[in-house]
Amino acid sequence: MGYYIRSLPHRKKSPNWKVQFVSYKRKDIEGAYRPSHRRTWDISKDRWSSLGFHAGMSYEEAKVRMRQLNAELHLKYQEERIRRLEKEKRESKLRRDSLLPEKFVEEFEKLFLQVRYEKTVRGRRSFRRVSTIWNATQKMIETIRIDPWEWFFHMKTIYDYFRSRQLSLYYIHAILRTANLWGFFISRKLAKPFLPVGVPRGYERQLLLESFYQKSKRRRPSLPLTTEILVRAKDKMRPSHFNFLYLTMWFGLRPQEVENLKKMSSCTVERINSGRRILKVFQTKLVALPPEDRWKPIPILYSEQEFGPGIISPGNFRRPLSKTVHRYFGAGYDLYAGRKGFTDLMLSKGHSLENISIWMGHSSIDRTWRSYKNKRRFHLDQY
Repeated sequence: MGYYIRSLPHRKKSPNWKVQFVSYKRKDIEGAYRPSHRRTWDISKDRWSSLGFHAGMSYEEAKVRMRQLNAELHLKYQEERIRRLEKEKRESKLRRDSLLPEKFVEEFEKLFLQVRYEKTVRGRRSFRRVSTIWNATQKMIETIRIDPWEWFFHMKTIYDYFRSRQLSLYYIHAILRTANLWGFFISRKLAKPFLPVGVPRGYERQLLLESFYQKSKRRRPSLPLTTEILVRAKDKMRPSHFNFLYLTMWFGLRPQEVENLKKMSSCTVERINSGRRILKVFQTKLVALPPEDRWKPIPILYSEQEFGPGIISPGNFRRPLSKTVHRYFGAGYDLYAGRKGFTDLMLSKGHSLENISIWMGHSSIDRTWRSYKNKRRFHLDQY
């Protein structure tokens, strides 16, 4: 928004320019005769003198004055914006202090949230996760504006808040756990009774699921990659990118596990008594288990898997970008696409779900079935 000098080269009289005002404000655009992304007015010559223009100015001199006026306008609007933001900040702090007193929040975070984490990547991620959930919980408390000892009687209001935000059930449960912890803490401080808010069930749960599935920008699980799709893209992709996805496809490895294969301490190839080779991979994700229990064995059974050690040994693989995967396979695929297709690939070759679960490094068969089995695909026994 500001002033603009439009040149009029075909005008015979002086000046050969005119002053205009351009606005991008929505209220001005909606009232325009021809709606567009901006609206322009001509400034009458009667107002030129008050703005510092006169007919004796050249086009370049008028543009210099225009820049000066626009700079003044910018400073004025910047100052108004700063004052508005400061006012909103003060009002927000007052609302926050009425619901989340600063001293009580600090004590709550010290007692329940500031857990001592080891200086590891997993520790930093865990602390960041706790902080994210606590911030989401505070936002919920500020939005619903209900005292914690009244939450139990206004559960529908809380569920409606989650539905408006289109959150997943997993995230809702995490927020409710933290919210109940805060409710118990603050109610005890103020000598108030507290009843925890239960997780949504039945009809309320169904409504929350429907709102989450209607969310257009939510991150969906990757589509499973098949050997046919992967082979078709071989000649188009870089060999290192193809090899990366090839390892996830034929060994069911996580993307981070494939990257770790470049470290000799993260994988080994052993030969058992039957003469068959086994690829053993260290799982950095399983931090709750002792190191000796974090190795998963993957037998090399097929000719396609025989190429695996030949790719791993020289390190001839590289993690592709997500947009690279989207370019060759489609928007529904990501770096987990190969691992997602591993279960059905092995089932089609007659292996049991129990063995596949072990090869993928899962703690239970239910995890393999729930998250990695394509429910629309079936496999017939070959006789």
